[in-house]
Amino acid sequence: MAKLLEAGDIVRLGADHKVYAQVPKHFVYSNRRGDFDLTRHDVKLGGDFDYMQGEYVVTKVTSDGGGTGHGPFDVYPDGHHVWCERVDGKYLVDFYQTGAFTAMIPEIEPVGKAELKFVRTA
Repeated sequence: MAKLLEAGDIVRLGADHKVYAQVPKHFVYSNRRGDFDLTRHDVKLGGDFDYMQGEYVVTKVTSDGGGTGHGPFDVYPDGHHVWCERVDGKYLVDFYQTGAFTAMIPEIEPVGKAELKFVRTA
């Protein structure tokens, strides 16, 4: 298993990766043709979403999202939840590295490291 990502890691997301993102309803729901209002949904970054591919900085990681199903032993554990921002600041996406979720990227390695700096403006 790949190392779990941490804040500051830079990752490259490509056509085979599935993430949660704000995308137009037109591309997600068959009864919403022509509706370009945004909705959060899991999408594969190929095809209609090629424009979202690129390098992303991991901005936050948590362990969350677990729950229970319908049976007494139907338990889903929390997962390693990763939030990212594309390096140009245009897109925010998130995905899980562990657990049982629809947007999973368990095997991903950082391609670099970023550092957060605060600059006084006033």
